[in-house]
Amino acid sequence: MAHQITDRDGLFTVREAAWHGLGEVLTDYPTRVEAQQIAHPWEPVAEPVYRRVLHPDFTETYEEVTEHVLNVRSDTGAPLGVVADSYTPVTNTEMWDIAEAIEGVNATDVRYETGGSLKGGKKVWLLLRLAEPLTMIGDPNGATIPYYALQNAHDGSGSFRGQATMTRIVCDNTAQMADLDAAARGTEFVFRHTSGVTARVNEAREALARWRTAITVWRDTSQRLVELRLTDEQVETFVNEFIPEPAPHLASPRVMGNVDTARAQLWEIINGPTCAEIKHTGWGMTQAAIEYAEHFRKAQNAETRFKRAYLENSTLTSDAVELVYAIAR
Repeated sequence: MAHQITDRDGLFTVREAAWHGLGEVLTDYPTRVEAQQIAHPWEPVAEPVYRRVLHPDFTETYEEVTEHVLNVRSDTGAPLGVVADSYTPVTNTEMWDIAEAIEGVNATDVRYETGGSLKGGKKVWLLLRLAEPLTMIGDPNGATIPYYALQNAHDGSGSFRGQATMTRIVCDNTAQMADLDAAARGTEFVFRHTSGVTARVNEAREALARWRTAITVWRDTSQRLVELRLTDEQVETFVNEFIPEPAPHLASPRVMGNVDTARAQLWEIINGPTCAEIKHTGWGMTQAAIEYAEHFRKAQNAETRFKRAYLENSTLTSDAVELVYAIAR
């Protein structure tokens, strides 16, 4: 059950049904009352945790574990997970309060795209369609980030976080995809363990403002790279310097063969469909370098390639940009 939606979970989507066919499909964006009643008509409630103590006389008693509490659903009492007593909970209602206030628009103008819970309520999410999408302009395949997600875990398995993402969350798989998408784009914000809706709203608004500023800077850089024209000779120089050849007589035939293979792969990208309209631009060289690193560069295994592409910080993009500017001087 990849979707991790049980018969105890609520789910709504707007207009477009989820791939698994579950949940309620609404014909238009709902009000908060309508949507919350479907997705999260309950709250996490903390209850004490007890441990059994066996005594030498074979009797047993129960004593409270004061360092932890058990989160349960307020409607059914179903357990969600044991968390530390220092854990600062974010209730479902607080999540909706934050969503309602986060963009600074009228509450009736907030567009709730999807929302629901997973694993019986252990994980919850709410997906908004941004009133002002984060637009990344640079080439014919430029992307717009249309959604803002709030995700939380009542079982202590994850933090409360906000994410600008292109992923439409409708299940556990897509929830994890949103995590990866936002992390890769640098548009994930983890809320500090502060109490109070106002503080969290301010934090989220500041994060959105920072994302918009960062994307504006990158968009301007991308536009400059699109407008930066390169000759055939400069494109060849980029390939040779991005994948440099070792000094003469210091490398084995095998190493030299690997260099030739890598350059051939980079040329395949440059001459391929993804760079067809941007081949002789600085933007085209940057995109080709990223595609090579994520899909062609040698990796020990698939897991290593995945981590390198999505989970690890890399200077490859900035290095490619600097190389383009140096060649074009």
